[in-house]
Order: sequence, then C-alpha cells, then structure tokens
Amino acid sequence: MRLLKHLPGSGFELITFNNDDPPPYAILSHTWTEGQEVTYNELVAGTGKDKTGYVKICFCSERAAADGLEYFWVDTCCIDKSTSDELGTAINSMFRWYQRASKCYVYLSDVSVPDEITNAEAFRIEWQAAFQQSRWFMRGWTLQELLPPASVEFFCKQGKRLGSRMSLEQDIHEITKIPIGALRGQSLSRFSVEDRMSWAARRTTTLKEDKVYCLLGIFGVFLSLIYGEGETYATLRLREEIQKRQEGRGTDSSRDLSVLSSLPFPRNELFVGRADELRSLEQHLLISDTHRRMTIHGLGGCGKSALAVEFAYRALVTHARLVFWVPAISQESFELAYREIGVCLRIPGITDDNADIKKLVQKMLSSKSVDDWLMIVDNADDYEVLLGTTDSHSKPARLHDYLPRNDRGAIIFTTRSRKVAGALTPSSVLRLNDMSKAEARQLLTRRITQQALLDDETAVDELLETLTCLPLAIVQAAAFINNNDVSVSGYISLFRHAGAETELFNQHFDDPSRYEELDSTIAKTWHVSFDQIRRQDRLAAEYLSFMTCIDRVNIPQSLLPPGDSLVQQTKALGTLTGYAFITERLQTVQESDGDRFFDMHRLVHMASVWWLDRHDERAAWVDTAVARLQDLVPYGGHEHKEVWTTYLPHAIHVAGTHGIVGKAASASLLDRVGRCQASLGHYSAAEITHQQVLSMIENALGPEHPHTLTSMNNVALALNGQGKYAEAETMHRETLRLSKKVSGDEHPDTLKSMNNVAQALSNQGKYADAEEMHRETLRLNKKVSGDEHPDTLTSMNNIALALSDQGKYAEAETMHRETLRLRNKVSGDEHPHTLTSMDNIALALSGQGKYAEAEEMHRETLRLRKKVLGDEHPDTLTSMNNIALALNGQGKYAEAEEMHRETLRLSKKVSGDEHPHTLASMNNIAHALSDQGKYAEAEKMHRETLRLRNKVSGEEHPDTLTSMNNVALALSDQGKYAEAEKMHRETLRLSRKVLGDEHPDTLTNLTLFWKARK
Repeated sequence: MRLLKHLPGSGFELITFNNDDPPPYAILSHTWTEGQEVTYNELVAGTGKDKTGYVKICFCSERAAADGLEYFWVDTCCIDKSTSDELGTAINSMFRWYQRASKCYVYLSDVSVPDEITNAEAFRIEWQAAFQQSRWFMRGWTLQELLPPASVEFFCKQGKRLGSRMSLEQDIHEITKIPIGALRGQSLSRFSVEDRMSWAARRTTTLKEDKVYCLLGIFGVFLSLIYGEGETYATLRLREEIQKRQEGRGTDSSRDLSVLSSLPFPRNELFVGRADELRSLEQHLLISDTHRRMTIHGLGGCGKSALAVEFAYRALVTHARLVFWVPAISQESFELAYREIGVCLRIPGITDDNADIKKLVQKMLSSKSVDDWLMIVDNADDYEVLLGTTDSHSKPARLHDYLPRNDRGAIIFTTRSRKVAGALTPSSVLRLNDMSKAEARQLLTRRITQQALLDDETAVDELLETLTCLPLAIVQAAAFINNNDVSVSGYISLFRHAGAETELFNQHFDDPSRYEELDSTIAKTWHVSFDQIRRQDRLAAEYLSFMTCIDRVNIPQSLLPPGDSLVQQTKALGTLTGYAFITERLQTVQESDGDRFFDMHRLVHMASVWWLDRHDERAAWVDTAVARLQDLVPYGGHEHKEVWTTYLPHAIHVAGTHGIVGKAASASLLDRVGRCQASLGHYSAAEITHQQVLSMIENALGPEHPHTLTSMNNVALALNGQGKYAEAETMHRETLRLSKKVSGDEHPDTLKSMNNVAQALSNQGKYADAEEMHRETLRLNKKVSGDEHPDTLTSMNNIALALSDQGKYAEAETMHRETLRLRNKVSGDEHPHTLTSMDNIALALSGQGKYAEAEEMHRETLRLRKKVLGDEHPDTLTSMNNIALALNGQGKYAEAEEMHRETLRLSKKVSGDEHPHTLASMNNIAHALSDQGKYAEAEKMHRETLRLRNKVSGEEHPDTLTSMNNVALALSDQGKYAEAEKMHRETLRLSRKVLGDEHPDTLTNLTLFWKARK
C-alpha cells in the first residue's frame, strides 16, 4: 500500500507500507474527471500540477494535517493502474483500505457554497439541493467508500465542511435508500444479499464490470478481475462466490464464514485519540499465537466501551473474522448474547428446548475448526455476575467458566471495578485514565455540529477543565450545546449558577454508542456504581459519603471516621480507588511512613452530592463531618501542627456548606480554623475567618454577648499580626467598652481587653501610654485576683516589657526578676511562663550591655525549654535566636551566624519557609553577615527576606519596612549611597504613612535617611 506524504515547501512523495501494518492515514473519496486526474506516473515525475485533480490532492493533504495525520491516500495517484496485478490487488483491497482509514474526506466537486458563508453547516439551505443531486451518490465505487470508514466527512468544492455521515445520515438515507443501520456501521452481513445488491442498482461505472467489482468488499469476497467479461458474467461469478460462503455456515467449521460481527453499536466516526491504548491492546491480544485476555479498567464514563468498539472494528479489518459482543450487565444479558452468537454461528442444537446454550457456544469457540475471533465482555462491573456462582442444571457454576479458550481467540473485558479486573486478568489490566487536554479538545470540536459555537478558546479550556476531560461528560455537554444552540461560553455561564450543574449532568441525550436500556447521563452512570459499592462494601460507601461532604482534594486518611480495623479501612479505600472514584497522591520516600492522602474526582464529587440528596442522607453526613472535624481541629497552638494543618481546608469547606450546616457548627469550626491560621502566621487569612465568625455570632447572639466580644478580640489580634496596629487598637477599645458595659470594669475579660489595648499602644510606639494602661490593669488584677494570680503576673511582665521599650532596662530587669520569683513560687521552675520570665530578664540584661550574663541565662532557658517543650517548639527556637543575639553583642559574629542558621533550619522545618518567625531568622543571619563585613551576602539575604515579607505580609507591614531599611543599610555599608538614600526615602515615606510621624521606627528611619544623604 502506498501513502502520500507532504514534503516541506511543496510537492508530495509516495511511501510504500506493509498492507497489514500501515500508519494512521486519511483517505479521499471523489468522482473522477476524465483527463484531469493526476496519475501515479505523473506524481512520481512531478508533473500534473496544472490539472484540477491536483487541487483535490492538496485539499486532502491540508485536511489530514489539520486532523493530525501525516499520511493520506488518493486512488488516482497511489495505484499504478498500468500494472494489471497491482490494479487487481488494489480493487480487492479497496474496501479494507477505506475501512482502516482514520478519516475519509468526501470531496463534492459539484456542490458549491458562497464565499461569504464561512460556516457551511449552519447554512444547509444554501447547498442541500446540490448535495442531494451530487454525482458522487450515483457512482458505483463510492458505495464502498461511504460505508466502511470509521469517520466520513463531506466537503464542498471550496473545501468547507458540510457535515459527517452521522449528521447527514437522514439525507444520505433518502438519497441512497441505504438503511440507517448500515450507515451507522452495523455489520453488512446482517443485510440480505438482495438488499445489498439493491444499494448499487442505480449506480453507474465507466467500465461495465466495475459495477460488479465495486461490490466485492460489500460481500466480503475476492474475485480475479477479467475486464471484457461483461457485467452479466461478472455478476454470475460474484453470486457463485457469495453462495460458496453461505453454504459453509451450516457446517461445524467457521473458516468459510464471511466477516461476522455481533457488535451492538455502529462504528463511532467521531472517535478520537487513545492511540497508545489501541496499540497496547493490539500488541497484547492480536500479535500472538496463544489465547490472550485483557481488561480495560477505568472510571465510569472514561470511554472503556468506546475504546473496545473502536478496537473491535479495527480487528475486523486486520485480524479477526469473527467479533462477538457480550454485555455482562446481568446474567440474563450474558445468556442472551450467547444465544445470539450461537444462532449467528448456526451451531447445531442451539435452538433446541433445554439446550445448554452457554456450553454449546463455549465448545464451538474453543474448537480448532473456528476462525480467528475476538470477544468483548462489556460492563463487567458487578463481581457476582461473572464470578459469582449460578445454578446451572443443578450444578453450581460461574459464567466466567463458560468463556471460551482458544489460541485463535482473544477476550477483552471492560469494568469499572479494579477488584473485578484483578480477578479476571490479574497481570493484564489496561488502566484507562481521562483524556489528554488535546484529545478532549478534539473530541469536543468533533461533537459540536456548529463550529461557531466554539466561540471562545478560554471558555473551551474552562469547560474541559470543569469536565476533567472525561469523554462521557464532554459528549453530554456537546449534546446540550448542539440541541439548544448555545455557545460553550453560554454553557459555562449556565454551569456557574447554583444547582445548575446537577440539572445539566442529568440531561438525557441520545447516544447510539451506548445501550438504549441504560441511562447515558454522567450522573446516572455513577449512581449505578454507588449502589454497587453500597451493596458490596459498607465502609467504602460510608467513606464515599463522608468524602462527599468535605473538600475533594488532599483528603488525609486520618480524617476519615475510624473503621472496624485498619485492614477494613485499607480495603474500603481500595474499593474506592478500584472504581477510580478517588486516587492516592504520590508521596516522597520521607512522607510514605505518614498519613495517606487522596483526591476525589471532581465530577464524582458532584454526582455523590446528588446521590446523597436523592437518598436524603446529605445532612446526616455533613453532621458527621462537622463532628469529626471538631474532634480533630484544635484551637491553634503548636502541637501536631503538621497533622492538623491538612484538616483546615476541609473544615473551611464544611463550614461553607450553606443551608445544611447550622450557624453554630459553622462558627465553631471557623473559630478553630482562624486560631490555627494565626498560629501558622497566616494573619490575613485569620482576619477573614474571624470576621466571618464575628458576623455569624453577632447575628445569632447579639453585639454584647461574651462570645461576640471574644470574636472581636480575635479579629483585633489578626489585625495586629498584619501590622495594622491602629485598626487593632480601635477594635480592642471597642471590645473593652462593651466588656465594661456587659461584665463590669473588674471582670477578668475586661482586664484582658485592657491588656490588649496596651499591647496595641506598644506596637504603635506609644510606650508611656502602654505602661500606664498596664499599671492600671495590674492594679485591678491584684484587686480582683490577688498578687500571685497568673493574670496579675502577666500584667507585671507586660509593664516590664513597656519599660524595656522605653530604654529603662534596669527598672525592667527588676520587675522581671520579681515576676520570675512569683512565677517560680506559683507555677514552678519549669512552667512555660516561668521560662518566659527568665528569657525576658536575659533580654533586659542585653539591653544594659551585660551580654555574657544574658547569654548564660538564655542558655539555661534553652536547656529547660528543650526539656519541657522539646527541641522544635517555637519558644525553644526563640531561645536559640536570643543566644545568637547575645553572642553577637559580645562580638562573636561567626558563632552568632552559626546559631542563627540552625534556628533558621529548624524554623523552616517547624513553621514553613514563609512564616514570620522564619523570616525573622533570615533577617538575623543577614545582620550577622554584616557584622562580619560580608556586606554583599548580607544584602542578598536582606533582599530575599524583603521579597518574602512583601509576599506574606504586604509592602506596608512594619516587618517589611524593617527589611527595606536593612537593605538600605547593607547598600550604605558597600558605599552605594545613592541607592541607599533612595531606599531610605521610600522606607521613611511608608513608615510615616503606616506608623505615623512620631513612632520610634519612623524617627529611626528619618535619622538614617539624613545620614545617607550626608
């Protein structure tokens, strides 16, 4: 077989391939114009380009390239008609060549469409009359060019697409009188000899004998060509050959049977992609002298049956003469299919009463007399149908035991269940995943009848992403788009409406490639699987229901309700992954010893929601999810952070299930989430979350309820974490006002609010005001709770910090020592609060230049924190940082850098690369580098810190301004004064805007700016 290939630049070359293994190619169907077609010899010689036939070759080349096909075939120039042997072989092979083609392009030279019409399919009225009168429908050879190809597309003289065999089938049927079933790909052997003869009765050919020879493929026979014998004698020879084949059907041998197929679906001319999978099936099943079996396994709707149908039609062309389709939906469907196979094969005794049909068919197909065959056992989803025992003539048996085994035969199973796949063909399972983006786009493009509806590339991408490139979902969406004349962008708009996706995915549509008795919608397809899981694996059904109510991505196994045993949990998850409803996330070797994580398919998640709604179970499972998350998500903190961090997206998802989760449950979950976000340093997210909680609680309980005031306080703390100190102060003062009104001036909650206001003042550099408020808080705490109450000691600690902020380090040290003495007495030597006081004394010593004493106390604090809190607790890392600062104060810069780097390493491990504590460690390393004169390295580290602080906290956060200031100082140290001045100027501007003109940081920045100018 010769195929054409377009040469770079211009021209074509002919390449010869083995008849049994050509590459994918397109094929041209057309009518000849005498003297205007390019012959084989002309193409080889590079002549004939002035002929009108050359235009058709160019057209076929361009269409093939557009469809991703490198090769194409045109009869006029790919066959050397001057050689009678080659011509005879070609005519006998023609039907097979058209059958094997990936695409057939029908070029109608007598059908024109005006230039101003770009979308010919949308304006059928302009060309329909010419189409119905086209000479192409009256020529003999075009009959076998119309029926066998998988995909036939019609084009006008200008090369504009008119439609496909499928979209134009009613017109073609009326013109040709060929039954719709034949046009849809039904086996031609199902139609009588006279019916098939009648299809060519009104057709004409240039040579009389060709009117007979053009029917060879239609009847699956081969004849030697005798031009000059006349139509009558040629017809007689054809009928004799047909009779020979028919007479062979009544024997025990199937060798003389013509091609026989029980495929229930026409060949899908819109089939696209899956080249690798088709190649795998062919290599495993057909290129072998032994019996082979293989299972296609995948999610419902991923195209398993479509792939099997396409492979079956290809096998009919290249290998198997017998193809059988056996639906394993139920025992009844299996037995009915076997009965049909027996009748088609004319097996003796098959129609007798009480015949053991399954045994007779198995015996026939297992015999040596049978020809090459392929059996597809489709929809083997229910384990019990094929592999469960049945009562057959009082003897238990499995349907699986009646499957034939023969070196000349092969079997394909399709199933959604990995359990079934593993039982049927343990070592030969083809996992069918979603289509690639390119294949999905090609499928959508082919399915949309009016290309103008594909109006927006962005919308197409969004639709394919939404549908996860799942074939059945794409086909269903395309059917809706076609039937309602809505664009892709219009469909996406519908999809965005609340609840619309449910209705869209339940829209019925006609699909000739799926069983009529089964609903084709994506929703119903999976609901069948859900029901099967519920019957077969109770815990798997419970897990599916639970996962439906949480975020579908990154689901930790530890979040799922505990099962009866770890083995049962593993089996349940295996069931769900086996149906491809969930997929396990790949983990690194280091992660593999921890939790397992799963993703739920996007559309399965949607369908599961509808399924729970249909069974009135969704609210109950949402309540289960709420209770589970309340058990697992803490109110912030450090312990087990790496575990509970993975639960937060699920808590947010469940809390946002409006109309199902109660306000109280939602607020409870979000309160936990907000506190966890603050612990992670995600203050902006924490503010948003706490604002949601505040709104819910305020609406439910009123503005003065204690819970409302707690939420207000949490919002203020989140504002503080973002450096929004003035806003935080305002919120704290409002909380204080309401607390005084509701609980009185001396209530502990009121005193905590006073403390928070004072902290907000300190953050704004109003240290004297802060000290004054802390002293008033201390006075009231002593009065209310006593001199040694923890809240009283906290107030003492805060006064000391306010003194340090004012540079009163000696006074601060005295106050801290007294606080330490009392905390030792009240809480013990190793209580975290006691250790905090030790840390603060050391800081006060550093403030007085007593770095050696400070270092000694910091080291003792570090020792105790490691003992009490562990090596990686944030407070432990704070002590490490403070030791490094004390070393730095003593001029031990290299030691300080080393300690800072170890602190940074642990901070990244504990809190993440972008946590404020991690960025503070980076900042300290940069200072240590500067102190050693490594100014360029310091600048680089400060710039990276600045970049991350900009990203995490925003360009106006005080920490960000500190980094800007540090970059400017590093520039000055390198003598880059102009750059430094520019950076100081911008830092000063932002500092005035954010902190105010009198904030200590602003005054420091002003001093540095003038220094840089000088």
